[in-house]
Amino acid sequence: MGGSLDGQTGDRYYGVYVPTRFGGELKVRASSGQILELRGPQGAAQVNGQEIGLDHQGWYTFKVEGAQRSYAVSTDFVQVGQSLKKPWNFYYWPTKADSIHEPWAGGNGRVDTMYVNGDDRLIASPGSYIPPGQDIVMAGPNGLLETQPAAGDDATWFPNIYDDLTWLGPDKEHGGQLTMFQTPSPLLKYDQLFGTAARQWEAAFSQNNDISRWPGHCLGGAVAAILLNEPLPAPGSGMTRDELKALWAELGENHYNHQIGDYANEIPPGPPRPGPDACDSKAPRVHAMLETHIRGERKPLLANLRAFPPRGTVNEVWNHGIYKYVATYHAIPGRGPRAVRIAVELHGNSGSMLNGQDDKDRVVNYEYSLVYGLDGRVDESNPYAADWIAVGGEALFAPLNVLELVQSRWGGHNPHVTEANVRSLDLANGGGYIGRLAGNPPIFRPVAQYEAGRAPMLAAGGFNDGPPPRFFGGGGFFRRFFGR
Repeated sequence: MGGSLDGQTGDRYYGVYVPTRFGGELKVRASSGQILELRGPQGAAQVNGQEIGLDHQGWYTFKVEGAQRSYAVSTDFVQVGQSLKKPWNFYYWPTKADSIHEPWAGGNGRVDTMYVNGDDRLIASPGSYIPPGQDIVMAGPNGLLETQPAAGDDATWFPNIYDDLTWLGPDKEHGGQLTMFQTPSPLLKYDQLFGTAARQWEAAFSQNNDISRWPGHCLGGAVAAILLNEPLPAPGSGMTRDELKALWAELGENHYNHQIGDYANEIPPGPPRPGPDACDSKAPRVHAMLETHIRGERKPLLANLRAFPPRGTVNEVWNHGIYKYVATYHAIPGRGPRAVRIAVELHGNSGSMLNGQDDKDRVVNYEYSLVYGLDGRVDESNPYAADWIAVGGEALFAPLNVLELVQSRWGGHNPHVTEANVRSLDLANGGGYIGRLAGNPPIFRPVAQYEAGRAPMLAAGGFNDGPPPRFFGGGGFFRRFFGR
């Protein structure tokens, strides 16, 4: 399987063993002569290079005839699994607000910003040494960066779910001059449509205040992308598609609301290497999940694929809807025919697509060896006989988990964002009230106008209409499962 025999002569019969019951495309070749009489395990004729079908694991035989010289015989077996529904791409909406920081490259290594505006917080001593990328000024509980960086420092805008309509900051493409940027504003617009305080609540309670920018709403975005139609904003709402996706991501971010069926979980990060390592025993469970659900049931799975190269760390959480894989099989010399090495190209949706940019799959490569049972399913009875050999593509580590998502209740941490309100804005998922949202969209006001005169929400003391949520970083670790 997946190999070759050289130096063959004369008319001869050959056999190749297909270990999996889930099918795939089998192709046999000879460098000279013809391939004849390709037959499956029950003796039925098989078309070379085509799908063998379900429950046809076993020995395939064929004949090479009419070779005019010494020849090589080779086989390829490739299994493609793809769900009926492709999860749509989304943006992960980081929970960290904009900040002033030392430039990542070309900085002077010194804190140059001496003061702050509004409720911003100066967290580094003016004039002191600071390493590249380290934060100097962070937004306060209102979630808005109101201070401009001094020369020598930098400010970077990342779209947040609690953004204002605009952001004044340096434009790196034009020499760092101050520029007003138009920003997505999901919760600010939502508040003005429904008379709520969702933006204030989110800014006060969901900010992560360390250097990491990866924590965000990737769990909610991935779950929504798997279970819902791609959103279509009601024309009178004034919402963009990305902003409506952000609201669904907010509703899906509470991991207690998701019912998980089958799973592979608590997978060590590795990275996997040839030979014994902590990832090995998880390879059979992971591949069984792919075959059973994506190939067999044709439905997508939820997975935390962990960090991206080149600088990702093991604690980063990046949840995706995985919907396709391409598995190429190879026999393992010296072992039985049901022991195989499999190279997997795994496709998930993007968690960083905004305004049509990065509208592409996240593609991860895994390689592992495992054994199949006589029934054509991955043999999980002796997982430590497996070897998770490698990881590559857009990943540095083995995934933390691969999960079958059964159903979800749409209720996030933010008490102001409700399923009924969000559905009313979404024509693709049961909403869009003709009377209310049929006219021209409202003229939205910036935070300073809409929230003028309101008492601030403070995460520790002050005005508070709900307890702070338990956040698990970039979408939730899913270390436990909560069924309904």
